[in-house]
Amino acid sequence: MVYNIKRQYSVTFTIIDTKKMRVFYLGFLFLIFVTACNDSHVPAYSPDVSDIVLDDISFVRYDHLVRDLDTTDIVSAFDKLYADHPHITRIYFESLINFKGIGQDSFYNNLKDFIHAAPIKTLQSSVDAEYADTRSIENQISNVAKYLKHYFPDYNFPNFYTFITEFGYQTIIFKDGKLKDDKDGIGIGLDMYLGDNFNYKEVDPKDPVFSDYLTRSYNRDHLVRNAAEIIVADILGRETGKRLLDQMLYNGKKLYLLDQIMPGVSDTIIMEYPQKDMEWVQNNELQIWDYFIKNKLIYETSHLEINKYFNKSPHSPGMPPEAPGRTANYIGWRIISKYMSRYPDTTLPELIAMTDSQKLMELSRYKPKRR
Repeated sequence: MVYNIKRQYSVTFTIIDTKKMRVFYLGFLFLIFVTACNDSHVPAYSPDVSDIVLDDISFVRYDHLVRDLDTTDIVSAFDKLYADHPHITRIYFESLINFKGIGQDSFYNNLKDFIHAAPIKTLQSSVDAEYADTRSIENQISNVAKYLKHYFPDYNFPNFYTFITEFGYQTIIFKDGKLKDDKDGIGIGLDMYLGDNFNYKEVDPKDPVFSDYLTRSYNRDHLVRNAAEIIVADILGRETGKRLLDQMLYNGKKLYLLDQIMPGVSDTIIMEYPQKDMEWVQNNELQIWDYFIKNKLIYETSHLEINKYFNKSPHSPGMPPEAPGRTANYIGWRIISKYMSRYPDTTLPELIAMTDSQKLMELSRYKPKRR
């Protein structure tokens, strides 16, 4: 439910090989079992960003702007909203809630019905109860902006907009302008971050999107994390390979960058794991890596074979029942962390530019320790 709208649209609005020789596997097994050593997680370096001055960060309660539209003169009210916020307005109505034909009578009738609909009013009330005050979120986003400016001085920090879509979208990124150098926009679906006090199972008990495993992260703690993640993914660009190794290190870079721009945030938030899952992967890192090696998955390119180790899930197939999903992401994070600990002078832009996954892994000398 994190979408890059920039890849779907242009100008006006733009919404995560061959197998190597067997000898490599034997070599890595040798390294794992013979030379395994202490390789505990190195805490993220946290530079002093207190003196960094930010341009004004725009945080728009767009859900309130829609809520407060004057339906007695809906045409004029909408025209003003469109004039003030053209790109999010077109994306929100045409793409997110699927109201076509802006400017037509049918559109304005749908808009009035939407604003007055009892389910929408009830949902907005739940959002307002949880997010009556967004200053703490804005402060956290400002903190992320400072770290991003430290590591990426030329990065143009996006504008932020909140909305509700009846549980359709968590976070989106889009081009908030017509020109190449215009800012991006980040849209945040507040109805997907209502926390433990909201019963998501009532929305649709059969939809896995509302399973306990996923909804446990539909809260404030993960809101800023997901907004930061979509920025990091945009900075990283598309992954450059189809092998498990390529995607593992791409996601590892993403998690490493998140850790750098959100220092002090728990690993459980960065990985989106409950505490017990975080402890399991930390205590069984060698077993996870050994599983990928023994099952010759490192260079596997089959989407069906490898995706199950990247997707959110309570379990990683083939591993012990306690093994959570996204184990490949965790190993990728560990490999990147190991590389950066060996080459601490590497800047984050330099890390991003390293697209040779094989070389990056070899240089990291990644060897998970035996516990």
